[in-house]
Amino acid sequence: MNNNTNSPEKRKTIMVVDDDLACHKIVQVYFEKDYDIISMNDGQEALVYLNKIKVPDLILLDMQMPNMDGRLFLRRIRRGDPNLRDIPIIFISSVSSEMFIKSVVDLGVIDYVVKPLKREDLMDKVHELLK
Repeated sequence: MNNNTNSPEKRKTIMVVDDDLACHKIVQVYFEKDYDIISMNDGQEALVYLNKIKVPDLILLDMQMPNMDGRLFLRRIRRGDPNLRDIPIIFISSVSSEMFIKSVVDLGVIDYVVKPLKREDLMDKVHELLK
């Protein structure tokens, strides 16, 4: 007998924090079948949402955005509310220098994906973190 018959598994949520509309659309197309997607345009908007509404299972975070960039957003959630500190974060950025990647990993990101987003690379990383 299957014990999961009456308790459907809760869909996991991915928050995309990026000022690039194309990135939001790409993530939506790649993941909407398996996950709920929340789209935010910058770190400030995402921080307000996180503090008032819902904590996602994963954040895809861009570096360069208006109002609050990815680095400041990351510092705020890693040093702030204990409910937000452990959210896995994958940085997405067009910057690919080894020094830059090391600097964001030191801030507490789980992984890094270089834009333009490669479908298999991003999907593998997201599915691995959310399995």
